[in-house]
Amino acid sequence: MSFTLRIVLVTFFLVACDSSDGSGYCPDFTVKICSYKYKINDCCAQADCPAGAVCCVQPCGNVCRREYGTPIGEPFVDGTDCKLGHVYPEKWYQKLWHGISG
Repeated sequence: MSFTLRIVLVTFFLVACDSSDGSGYCPDFTVKICSYKYKINDCCAQADCPAGAVCCVQPCGNVCRREYGTPIGEPFVDGTDCKLGHVYPEKWYQKLWHGISG
């Protein structure tokens, strides 16, 4: 194999690896309104998702979805307030306590 061909193949390999490092987008989702009174967050950071997946905001919580080629859905922004697992809305007495204490 010639030296030039090796250079071209190595360059192609490096570009292919570089383009697959989390540059994907969230796909759209079919359910626009969540019927639950709580959310289930499977991820609270992009690092929570496996390679080739993106943490996406959806009506019933954040989920890891396979990367999509065009920006349609809403990705989760790292650093945003988030809690993993089942997240229930605050009760009236919790809201009252936060109003008094904070």
